[in-house]
Parts: sequence; structure tokens; C-alpha cells
Amino acid sequence: MIQFLEGKFKLITFQLNVPGGRKLGLTPYCARADIYESVLEPTTIAEFVISDKIGIFDHFNFLEQSIDIEFNTYEDNSDASVKYTFYPIIVDPAVTTPDDKGIVYKITCVSKEALKSTEIKNLSLVKEKIDCETMISALLKLIGSDKQYFAEKTQGLHGFNFTTINPFTAIDEVRLKAMSSEFSGHCFLFYENSKGYHFKSFEGLIKEGLSKIGDKYYVQSATANISVAGSRWRNILIFNTIQTGNANVTRALGAGKVIVRKVNQITQEIEDINPDPAKLNFVQLNKNSTSSSATSQNELGKNEGRIQIVKYDPTIETSESAHAAAVRPYYLSFLFNTIANITVYGDTTVTIGDVITVKVPEINALSLGEEKPFVDTNVMVAGNYLITKCHHVLTFGEGAEYMQGLEIIKDGYGGDAPKTISFVA
Repeated sequence: MIQFLEGKFKLITFQLNVPGGRKLGLTPYCARADIYESVLEPTTIAEFVISDKIGIFDHFNFLEQSIDIEFNTYEDNSDASVKYTFYPIIVDPAVTTPDDKGIVYKITCVSKEALKSTEIKNLSLVKEKIDCETMISALLKLIGSDKQYFAEKTQGLHGFNFTTINPFTAIDEVRLKAMSSEFSGHCFLFYENSKGYHFKSFEGLIKEGLSKIGDKYYVQSATANISVAGSRWRNILIFNTIQTGNANVTRALGAGKVIVRKVNQITQEIEDINPDPAKLNFVQLNKNSTSSSATSQNELGKNEGRIQIVKYDPTIETSESAHAAAVRPYYLSFLFNTIANITVYGDTTVTIGDVITVKVPEINALSLGEEKPFVDTNVMVAGNYLITKCHHVLTFGEGAEYMQGLEIIKDGYGGDAPKTISFVA
């Protein structure tokens, strides 16, 4: 049995790399590390709070260094490690410690690729008739990335001409043109986590996540004090629903509001793209859940539509990116019906893009007495969720802890209740 360290972590590497090949261990000096991952961001962002009471950093220029960090919540599973090398981009002004016996530095860092991308002001890269995932691979090579790249296959070819933007901005333009070869939502993401770079659609993540969901159960329960070392479920310490599906939410997401017009750059012909909401069939996280239908989204935007122009060159383009732009708002309103935040003990096998099953009580986590030491599951909120953001929080020293704050989303509320989970450690 692989041992899980609940609330704790095994620190493998944590060091400052100094020019000249020197390395300085940061564990004695770091009070806290915050690592932010999001499916909506191309790079992971980290913040380190460094406390110096002996003046060791007095002559350091943190902007010339890099920071290696690797940690794990499993004793016997090296593949579960979270491992990053970060490059400082902002060092806040030093402040004195509360006891006036030292200096505190806050350092904000990004990946090597994000830093390199900002340094390229005039991207000289022209490609014709190329698919989106290959274009992104070329851009990653341009900024010298040696990380793994996981891409979903797209359909059709595009013409790209990037001459005035940096690589990450170019990748965002590629992302918006992409159409899945398998799914109909056409909402692609490009993001980084500790495993590498990912270029996938929401639906691709959902399908992949549902196929291996068996080891990711999260439960808010009166038995939260039971040790879960080695078990399949994890304790939810805090559950907070931010919003549930309604007209205001779907309007904010742009559902039903976009009128897409396709412009032929050769003939200048204009064509309105109007997908039939009744024929849009998206991959579901939760079967039989109640969500705002595509038809209702269309009704919402009848009198408030904004126009989006999508230009295309028929001598190059072989993919209907205009159709992708027209379908995307419907899909986003379908998917983002319930958004919640949960706080849990950190698990290094859990990352953004994963699908988890969540069970929460009807009212609170208190039992109803000895005869019923549990509460009914809230079927409105419980279900399968996609992790869109992960905030790793690590503290160091004698009371070192590791927590995760997860933003999770699902497509509607209610639906088939998650299967009963056996609470066996």
C-alpha cells in the first residue's frame, strides 16, 4: 500500500541556484510558498516569502537566480512529485520582521518559458497550412522549452503569420482557432502544471478524467478526523459554492450573446454563422443534471448580441474556426453552471485538469445522532467536478503543512448521485 502523508509533505529539493554553480538550501529561510496553477493561464506562478535574520541575502540579486522546488505527499511514489524550476520576475521591497530582528522578502516567479516569451518582442515566425497542435509545439521550441507537451488532435489546417507578438500571445491566438477532431465544444486551453504543457479542450479533459476518476473522491463528513492514509478518498475541510447556474451567470460567460460573421478575405463575402442549439451535444461531467440549455442561452441573447468578425483565407484555411467561435459561448454556459472552492489536505497526484467526485452533506458536516452517524448527500451540489485552479500552500519549519485550494466546476446541478464510497482507511 502506498502511504499518503495527510497534511504533510516530503520536501525533496528546495534551493536557490546562484550564478557560478552555487546552490543555497532555502528551507531554513522560507516561511511560506504559494504555487498557483490554472487551466486559464499559460504559466504557473509562485510566490516565496523569505525571512533573513543573519543578512545572508543582503548582497543577492534575486532576479539573477532561479529556484528549484520538488515535494511529494507519498513515501513510495516518486512519480507523484510536484517539481518546478521558477525564475523571479518581481521582488517586493524588503520589510522588517515583527520583532525587528530580520528582513522579509516576497519573491514572485514564473516558468523559464514565460520569462523567455516576454523577452521576444517581435516574433518572426510564418507558417502556412499547419494544424494548431503542431504550431504550438513550434512556438514552445522557439522559447527553448524542454518540458513534456501533451496535445489533443485538432481538425483542419490554418495559416498563421506572427510578426509583432510574443510566443505566449501567439499561442493564445492559436488556441482560439482550434477545433477538436472529436468533440463539439471547441473550447481549447493551453496551460502548465508540474507534468508539462497541455493543449486540450475542456471536453477532452472531461473524457480523460472520467476514465480514471476512481482514485479521486472528496468527501465532507463528520468522520473527518479519521486517518485516510492509503485510502481512495480525501477530506474536504472547507466547501464554498461561489455561484450556481442562472441567467446572470450565463450572461457573464457570454452565452447566447455572440453573433459570428465569417469574412472571406479573397472575395470579401460575409456569412453569418448560426449554430442550431438543439443539435449541440456536449460531453457531460454529470448525466441527467439540470443545466441552462443551449436553447435558453440563445433566447437570452436575442436582443443583446455583439458581433464577432472571423476572417479566413480559403486558399489556406481548411477548418471552420468561425463555427468554433459561434459554438464556444454555448459550451461555456453549459459547463460553468456550478463553480465552487474547496480546501483540502494537499495531494501531489491531484492537478488542474483532473476530474474528481465530490460529496457534501445536505446542510453541514454534523451527524444526526448515533442511529444515523452521517447526513444525506446534497444532490444539488455533489457530483463530478473538473479542477480549473489549484493553489498549493506549503509552510516550513517545525509545524510544516501542505494544503490545497481547488476551484472546481461542473455542468449543472442535481443529476445521478455519485456512487456510495466505502470509508475504509
